[in-house]
Amino acid sequence: MDEKITARIITKYLKKGNMTRCLRDILPSSDLSKEQREKIAELIHDVVRWKKLYEHIMEIDGLKPSPENYIKLAMNGPQTYASSYPFEYRYSCSSYVANVLKNHTEWTEFLNQTPPTTLCVNFNKSTIDDVINILQQETLPAAQSFLTSAIITSSISKYSNVIQQHFAHVQDETSQLVSLLTTVLGESIFDYCAGNGGKSLAMASITKNKKKLYAYEMNPTKRITLKRRCIDYNANVNIEDIPSKKKYDVVLVDAPCTGLGAARRNPEVKYIESPGDLPQIQLSILNKAAENVNTGGTLFYVVCTMTPEETTQVIQTFIEKKGFILSSFNALPYEEFLSRNKYGAFSALPRGDVFFLSALKSAQ
Repeated sequence: MDEKITARIITKYLKKGNMTRCLRDILPSSDLSKEQREKIAELIHDVVRWKKLYEHIMEIDGLKPSPENYIKLAMNGPQTYASSYPFEYRYSCSSYVANVLKNHTEWTEFLNQTPPTTLCVNFNKSTIDDVINILQQETLPAAQSFLTSAIITSSISKYSNVIQQHFAHVQDETSQLVSLLTTVLGESIFDYCAGNGGKSLAMASITKNKKKLYAYEMNPTKRITLKRRCIDYNANVNIEDIPSKKKYDVVLVDAPCTGLGAARRNPEVKYIESPGDLPQIQLSILNKAAENVNTGGTLFYVVCTMTPEETTQVIQTFIEKKGFILSSFNALPYEEFLSRNKYGAFSALPRGDVFFLSALKSAQ
């Protein structure tokens, strides 16, 4: 591992934050191999993942918080011996996140793990067997997951031919679960907050373009990316350029959120001090999206987080709106990977991000 480049990235991160941007600004021009770049990226993730713990240890030991000391701690793994430390140091998170997690021991260890890379197979251009065969020919790991669309592999696979040829795209397993559940809820589906189109691509693949799929993304740059990706992946998705006034059987609202449920991949989110104004934004989006739901249709709210303000409290406030009632997840595929509560469910895939999901049925 090149410690000079690693130290450069850590120095930039400590000054400016945004781990992903720091990696992107330095690693591609480093002239290192793909394997070397991935090793550095993994170590940087560990530094950010355990930053609060490492700083606590450095303070106790009278060490300077230098990039070199962060690297040494990351390589020695002192978190193994931190069981006696207060919760927020032991799990390296803010006091706010500690309060969210203290009553959910199933999440505390999980969010500090290194996640696998998961691919979503594009059934409009390939098959599970073909993707696995290509990965194996490239000497990359490949194993089918619990979901029919998902393959578990390693981070190097993002450079694979299966990605270059659009036979699959990188997508967390729980995001694929959301897409699978959405496709069984109705025939016409509207991806209301489509972003760069990961779930739209997954739904087009899962249904083999046999359902009526629509998508909207308010960010014009992301919308351009979404259109290009749909062409590349042979995904038959009708992309709206302005907010739709039409009605659909299912409206998927994958709302902007803190992203705490994806802390394994983006450990910076463990240090947030509050959800800010996101609950108000989420509620506003739900209220607008509700206008697009057919009578008897489903408004499907999902967020990749577990803060109460963004999950149960948003739904509790929303269902006061006349005309929507909570729907159970009974008889849906993969329901064994849903941990139900009064207002929906949290995902419980062994290797996927933690999502909150709530299905709201229109009675109007």
